[in-house]
This record gives sequence, structure tokens and C-alpha cells, in this order.
Amino acid sequence: MNIMQFNVRLAEGGAAGVALDLHQRALRQGLSSQFVYGYGKGGKKSVSHDSYPQVMKQTTRLTSMANLALFRLFNRDLFGNLNNLYRQVTRTEGPVVLHFHVMHSYWLNLTEVIDFCERVKAHKADVTLVWTLHDHWSVTGRCAFLDGCDGWKSGCQKCPTLENYPPVKVDRAHQQVEEKRQLFRRMLALGCQFISPSQHVADAFNSLYGPGRCLIINNGIDGATEAILADLKPMTVTTPRPKIAVVAHDLRYDGKTNQRLVREMMALGDNVEIHTFGKFSPFEGTNVVNHGFLTDKRQLMSELNQLDALLFSSRVDNYPLILCEALSIGVPVIATHSDAAKEVLEKSGGHTVDESAVISLVQRTKAEIAQAVFGTTLGEFSARSRKAYSGQQMLEEYVSFYQSL
Repeated sequence: MNIMQFNVRLAEGGAAGVALDLHQRALRQGLSSQFVYGYGKGGKKSVSHDSYPQVMKQTTRLTSMANLALFRLFNRDLFGNLNNLYRQVTRTEGPVVLHFHVMHSYWLNLTEVIDFCERVKAHKADVTLVWTLHDHWSVTGRCAFLDGCDGWKSGCQKCPTLENYPPVKVDRAHQQVEEKRQLFRRMLALGCQFISPSQHVADAFNSLYGPGRCLIINNGIDGATEAILADLKPMTVTTPRPKIAVVAHDLRYDGKTNQRLVREMMALGDNVEIHTFGKFSPFEGTNVVNHGFLTDKRQLMSELNQLDALLFSSRVDNYPLILCEALSIGVPVIATHSDAAKEVLEKSGGHTVDESAVISLVQRTKAEIAQAVFGTTLGEFSARSRKAYSGQQMLEEYVSFYQSL
């Protein structure tokens, strides 16, 4: 079996982590696998490019920069295609799986991608198309995340926020949504099987394109993280002052980090110690420790392992891996209500909480938080969570799925 994974980024973001882990696990099992990505920082080659085998940067810097500049006006990527891969795919002996992940965000024109798939399928019948939906982009006119908006159900008539990712200056979503959905119908006509890590994304997709069109395979933690976790012993004894983690790529973005909640925690003073992990932290205080954006996963996991809980208040995630990782090392998660957090926590017996309950919870001990959120002892919670988020299980489900097609 020959597999090609496609994602806009190589090693940055949750979707990239899933796609890259599938690629590496496939190689370790003796399968033929290649990872095709759009670009790294500034449209250049990813800084991680040389760290992984069989990876290929697809989009020129000029293309990604042009798409970035023009997206704010046109609400879609105007340039970029996969045509240079046509001969490679069609001349490969044996079945080929083209597995798409995040195909938006300034690297490919969607129409060009669908045209490519149609030409490939017409030339080589044993090409299988798979698309994992890591966000809601497939159902909206523009946005990758709903952030509480139901406008997609009525054709994105008026976007409530132009800053929702990816941001724009002019709202054209209502003009483009039906054309975009027609492109996804063309993919379905080619036999493309859509998958999502989360039920709420699958439900949205199926409501538009038909029951059973999108199936569920949950994300799992990657092999490198599993190796790190094996070396970490869960911490059961902590200081009297609870230490609470707040993790986000950009800590300023309220969609990912509820700014009001964090500031209410800061107002607790010596009753709690807040540890932030991410860029551009706007939080400064005597009870705040800003660690910055840690690219070394071992360092991040080691730091989290010293803490009592992780506060998760994002409204714009799908199936967040940071929750799987924190839970796997025995760090309880206090998550405000969202479909994404609910799905992840339920796998280890937990539940989300109302925002009004957060301030009380963050002042409790680690064991008390585990009991309140997961309904069991800290030891039982840790043991249960270690088993719940297996990356190997994710790969086996995908490979079995490839073969069934």
C-alpha cells in the first residue's frame, strides 16, 4: 500500500501532528508513505523539514504569500495545485491512498484540488481518496471554526465576525458557500471517504451531505509523545497552592483562551499559581509564570507533569490533542463547556463544567479536582487516562479503513 498524507503544515498544529504521526507509524510498519505539506513559517521550508523522512514541501513561497494577501479580500485561496504529483501518483504500482487533512489556509485552490483528484481517478482506478476533517471548514463559506455561530445552516448570509479564522476584510462567504459545497459533493462522487476525530464535526458534515458520509476515528497521541509519557511518573504530591496550566498557541485570542476567566484566576492572588504556555501572553502578575511557546514536547510534558490541573476554555477546537496529552500523564483537565472538550473528557470518564464553577475548582488539590471532574481517585484517573488516547490504535483504525476501501 502506498500512502500520501497532505496537510498545510508539517509539524505545527494538532492536524499536522496527527497526519505526521500516521506517516511515521506507517513507515515503521513497512508501508510506503510520503508527507506533502504546504509551507513553513513565512512560506519557507519548515524548520522541521530535515527531521523527518519522506517529506515534501509543495507550495512555493510566492504562492502562499499571494494567497495570504488576497484571502482577506476574496475569502478563498486563489492559487496552488497538486499537478506536479500527477505522474508520480498515476505511475505508482499498486493501490495508492491520497489522505487529505487541512487543505485550506493559503496553500491550495480547492477547485484545482478537486480537478486533480478527478484526473487521477480517471487514469488510475485503484486510487483511494480519504479526507480527515479537523475543523468545520467543509460546511462554512469561509471559517474553519464555528465559535458558536449557526449561520452556516442558512448559507452564511452575514458573517458575525470577520476576524474568525481565517480572517478577512470583506465578507464574501455568502457568495461562495454553495460553490464550495458543490466541490465537496464532487469529492463524494469520486468515492472520497470523509473522517473526523469528533462527533460534532461529523454531525455538521452529515447534515449537509447525507447520513454516514463522515465517519469517526478519534485522534491519538503521537509516538514521540508516547515515548516521553512512558518516562514520566505521575506526580501525586504538590504544593499547598494549586498550580494551573493555561495552554494555547496565541494566548491573546479569546476564542482559545477565555481572557476573563484567566484574569479572575489572577485575582485569587496567593490561592493559585498560573502557568501559561504559548506566545504573546497578556497575563502578568505575581501569581503568573509565563513559560513562552515550548517547541520541545518533552520539556512541555515535563512542565505540565509538575502541575495540578490544566484549564481549557477554548470554543474553537475540534479534538484537541493537548487535552489527550495532559490527561495521559495524569494531569486533570478543567474544561468549560464545548463539544470538543466534552468528547475528549468522556473517554476517561470526565465531564465539562460551567464557567461559574472554574474559580472554585482551581483552588482545590489535584486529587480533589480529579474526584470532582472524573468521579474517581487520582490514581484510578491516571491509570484510566493512560489507556484512553492511544496513537497506535488510531493508526490501526486508519490502516484497517484504508484496506476496507
